[in-house]
This record gives sequence, structure tokens and C-alpha cells, in this order.
Amino acid sequence: MPVKLTTQDVCVATGGTLSCGRADAVFTSVTIDSRSVTPGALFVPLPGTRVDGHAYLSEAVARGASGFFFIQEKVPSLPDSAVGIAVPDPLLALQDLAAWHRNRLNALVIGIAGSNGKTTTKELLAQLYAGAKRTLATQGNLNNHIGVPLTLLRADEDVEVMVLELGTSGPGELTTLCRIARPHLGVITTIAEEHTEMLKDLAGVLEAEAELIAALPPDGVAIVNGDDDALLATVQRLARCRVVTFGEKPTNQYRVTEVQVSRQGTRFTLETPAERRTVQLQLLGSHFALAAVAAAAVALEYGLPLDEICTTLHTAHGAPRRMAVIEVPGRRLTILDDCYNANPASMRQALLTVQQVRAAGERLILVLGDMLELGALSQRRHAEIGEELVALDPRPDLVITVGEDVRLIAERVAEASVPVHTFAVAEAAAAFVREAILDWTGPQLVLVKGSRGVHLEEITRRLMELSS
Repeated sequence: MPVKLTTQDVCVATGGTLSCGRADAVFTSVTIDSRSVTPGALFVPLPGTRVDGHAYLSEAVARGASGFFFIQEKVPSLPDSAVGIAVPDPLLALQDLAAWHRNRLNALVIGIAGSNGKTTTKELLAQLYAGAKRTLATQGNLNNHIGVPLTLLRADEDVEVMVLELGTSGPGELTTLCRIARPHLGVITTIAEEHTEMLKDLAGVLEAEAELIAALPPDGVAIVNGDDDALLATVQRLARCRVVTFGEKPTNQYRVTEVQVSRQGTRFTLETPAERRTVQLQLLGSHFALAAVAAAAVALEYGLPLDEICTTLHTAHGAPRRMAVIEVPGRRLTILDDCYNANPASMRQALLTVQQVRAAGERLILVLGDMLELGALSQRRHAEIGEELVALDPRPDLVITVGEDVRLIAERVAEASVPVHTFAVAEAAAAFVREAILDWTGPQLVLVKGSRGVHLEEITRRLMELSS
């Protein structure tokens, strides 16, 4: 069922003023993109770096929007065929509307934060609950101050479980998201250097991610990675609620042990306070075992039986571009597409995984892009990855780098006499990688890993075309 918001609901929630249109109108969706407007939508015009959403009010109404927010000074004349609600700040109005809507729902809200693994944990949890409860989960990477409100505003009154990914790149952002979403259960997957352009260092990352724990109610539950002593100490200091731990250490309530990674996926033992099970994932990498244990801990704490959890995990799929295995028919080529994002911890994990699954005699090509948003730590961390790369045994056969600071990896690799080529942009690199693949007749394994802003998906796309 679609969400239902009346004009009065919207005005009460936002403090907005009805300036035109019907007072009894009902909105069945909320959008910030005039191109995605469907009949019954409430259009929220947000200012952008290049355009202001107010320029698209008429287009939104023409596409069927039943109403829109607007700032009085920005709109000299209003489309009179829809509801116009004047607000001081459309973004704040969107957030206030989402918070108001959240307060009238009875759903269990699960918030997932962390440096790595939160999207996979979200995907696994959504699949675990989908068969038993009416479940709503974050779509894609809509995990910020805009995406979280939009996700909440997709929830109708029948939704029983909401699985929300909560992202942060600066202090206070998770506090804002938690004010809007009011999670009852919070998960922190890992703490690693990310967004240090704003968060400065690992301590800053920990402080920012722990905002989720501080926001949980006394009757809530914090489910956190107990392998991280600093995280656990912070959680125990901030939490007003019960704390549950997961990880590899024997001290955790939910443990992952006996992890085996192969081309067929990841196999591990899940140990709970009461039982243990062998779990086989289709996902490739030991970090996915950790995400699966985190998801299982949530599901077991909130009503799902262990056998059902293990059965679902066996067939569960991950999010796109997270160590996705792509076989190119007729080329003896396997691509490991891990270019959704990158930081030092996830880069190391990718290098570990590719070593674990590399077959004897298989040519290994690494395509590595910049790890963005590391600020003052960027050059040092890229150089360290270069040192770790040349220590691999066996070493890669060819390395291609795309970006600026990633050239520090290339320099260290070149010093170790590993063939390396550097490119400023992905499009140029894609043409080179394609030709390098075509010049080899034996089996080849290609890892594509970098931050989203480097656009390495262009390389994966070009390589997939080799099957045609």
C-alpha cells in the first residue's frame, strides 16, 4: 500500500503554510526528482550545486504531482492546479515530515552504521525478514540526510520492520539521522579510516559512528563488533540499553569461526549463545561472514529461528559492486567487481580475497582507483597499500591505477619490478585493460577496486562487452 499524507498532515509536521490548492488533498509519495514524479506525489525542490529544484515546480505538476514545497521568495507565481505549501527550508521540511511520519508507525526500526559492511548487512537483514514480516529497507545508498527521510516516507502503516542504512561523513550527521528515524536497534559493523577529510582520524570516525549508540532508547539493543576494543569501550560508555556483540573473538555472544573462502563463496561456522551452524554464503570474502553474523544476531534477537536464518543466508545476494563475481563467457576471464567504494581497510580486504581465490596459473590483473575523502591521511595510506601489495605472494602480473594519490601505489609497485600503468581517468584505463585482456590467451582474474568517484564501473562494463 502507498503512504498516505494529507495536506493537513504535511502542514502540521513541517509548520508550513498552505498557499494554494485543495486543503483535503492526499499525497501518496514524496520525491525530490521532478523526473520521477508520479500522480499523487509531493515534490520537494532542493537546491543543488548547479540547479535549484524550484525551477522544476511546473514540470513536476505537469507530470502529476499533487503538491509541492516552496520558498516564498523563490517563486513569483505558483502552479494553481496543485497544493503549494510554503516552508522556510524544503530540506528541513522533508526531514520534519519524515520524523513526524516515523512517529506514527509501529515498525521495528533497525539502524545500521559503520565504516565497512553496512550495506551488505542491510541487504542480508532485509532478506532475512522479508519472508516473515512486511519489510522496508534502504534502496541503494540512500543513507544520508536526504535518503533516510525519503526511505521513511515510503513506509505505509502496515510495515513491520524497517532496515535503514545510516551513513556519516562528518560529526553530528548520525545524530540528525537518528532524530528523524528513531531506531530501536542499532548495529555498528566496523570502525576503519573513512571520510577522514572531515573526521580527521580513526578516533573521529569512532566518535561519529558511536552517535548511533547514544541515540538508542533504554529498551533498545546495540549490536556491535566486539573484536574492536576501542569501539566496545565507547559503546559501553554511551549505551543506555542492552549491548550484544559479534565477531571472531571468543568473548563475543555471536561468533564467526572456521572461515573458508573459495570461488564458490564463503563458508563459516556461526556460533550463537545456544547453538552453532555451518553457513554457506554465495558472497566472496571473509568480511561477508562478519556481515552475515551481524545480521543473524539481529534476527535472532528479534524473533527469527536459526534454521530459517541459515537457509536464507545460503541463497542471499549482496549489493551490486561489492566483490561481485562476473564470468565472461568464452574468454576464460573472471572479474571481481568491488568498485562501489574504497578505504584502506576495504582495499586490504579486497587484496586478501583475490589472493584466496586466485587459481594456479591464473594471470592476475589489479585495477585500483583512488581511495577518496581521506584528507591529510590520503598519501600515506596509499603508499602503505603499495607496500602491502608488493609483499603479496605471488605478486600480481599487472597493475593499473586510476586517479591521483593511487599513483603512490604505482610507484612502489614499479620499484618492485611489477608491470604497472597509470591513468588519470577510468575511460582511458578501460581501453588499455581491454587490450591487455585480449592479448592473453590463458585464464585471467581481474580485480576492480576503488572509490565511487573514480568511476571504475566503466572498466567493468567494457570488459563485460568482451563476451559479445
